[in-house]
Amino acid sequence: MNHNFEIRLRWHNGSPTEREIGGDYSHEAIITSDKHAALVASAAGGFGGDVRLWNPEELLMAALAQCHMLSFLYAAHEAGIEIVDYVDETTGTMNYQGGSGAMTSVTLRPTIETTASAGDVDRLHEEAEAMCVLRASVNFPVNVESVTTLPGANLN
Repeated sequence: MNHNFEIRLRWHNGSPTEREIGGDYSHEAIITSDKHAALVASAAGGFGGDVRLWNPEELLMAALAQCHMLSFLYAAHEAGIEIVDYVDETTGTMNYQGGSGAMTSVTLRPTIETTASAGDVDRLHEEAEAMCVLRASVNFPVNVESVTTLPGANLN
C-alpha cells in the first residue's frame, strides 16, 4: 500500500530580512500544503539563517521524534498499556566539513508517564523502532534513551 504526500516549498528572490545573519539572499522559505497551515522555515543560524525559525535539521529531528512517538503510542494501545504523558527532548548531531555534511545521529529522550513497568516500556520502544517508517528511511543511528515515571509526575 502506497501513501503519497504533497507539499509546496516556495522561496522568493528578495533581500534577506534584517533578522537573518549575513548573506546576499534570503534564507527563508514557506512550506505549504492544501491541508495544513503554512510553516516558515530558514537555514540554521550557523548557515546564515534565522535562529527563530525552524531549519531543515530540526524538522528532520521533529519528524523522527513524532514518528517514534506515534509508533510507540500505537504499540501501547495495541498492548492495552495506558500512557498518561509523553515528552521527548530530542537532540541531533550534524557533521559539516568542506562544503558538505550529514546528520550523524539523533537521540530521542522520551520521558513516559505510565503505570507500566520499565521493561514493558522498553518493549514498546523496540516495537516503535520496528514500525517507524522515517527511522527506517535514514542512514544514521536513531538512539532512544527513555525514562519511565509514575502518573502524577509533571512532565512539562
